[in-house]
Amino acid sequence: MIIDNLSYVFPSNKTVSIIGHSGCGKSTLLQIISGIIEPDNGTVRIENHTDRLGEIAYMQQKDLLLSWLTVNDNLLLPLKIKNKLNKKSHKEMIEKAKILGIYDYLEFYPKELSGGLKQRVAFLRTILQDSDFILLDEPFASLDAIKRIEIYNWIESLKDYINKSIILVTHDIEEALFLSDQIIVMDSGKDNFKFNIDINTPHPRKTDFLVEDKFIEQKKLLIRKLNEVKSLDR
Repeated sequence: MIIDNLSYVFPSNKTVSIIGHSGCGKSTLLQIISGIIEPDNGTVRIENHTDRLGEIAYMQQKDLLLSWLTVNDNLLLPLKIKNKLNKKSHKEMIEKAKILGIYDYLEFYPKELSGGLKQRVAFLRTILQDSDFILLDEPFASLDAIKRIEIYNWIESLKDYINKSIILVTHDIEEALFLSDQIIVMDSGKDNFKFNIDINTPHPRKTDFLVEDKFIEQKKLLIRKLNEVKSLDR
């Protein structure tokens, strides 16, 4: 994916996190990438075309599950809409549901699920849309630390199954470091992609990574870069 006015190319089959202070335009950027709104100038291109609306999977902060459908039907909905529901796609959904720990809840309704389960269902529904690019806008911000770490582990266990390009907006430094191949530190205003940090630890990552010296050093670096961005706004 190429964003012309930023002169930035998002890498294929990698997870890129965008982190920055509130109001710098992170969520707006995802809406532009998804095609919900159009940029004031410049273009967003995927494989040399600019048609994006409906072509990019987009998970927002709220789970947006349909309350009158079971978990099973919520998960199958994007496959039905795209006319891609068949024995193979249904089997793949079941396999991923087992990995994410939601297989036993397929016949439940959203109101019967905890917040963590709802987010897992919403995440799986997003990746089942079979889009090359997945946008995640602080999807785990409402969860407590323990639930977030559980979901990070599940996401890492799905890496080989997803094989997609993921753009994650987050305020959580550890979330960005644990899940990403690359982190962009964003500032408000013109030329707002201030820093680009590569995270070279191979996937899938284990929670032990969170306490390794390499992780701590990268966390310190990211905090310094965020402080530099903050100072630019003063």
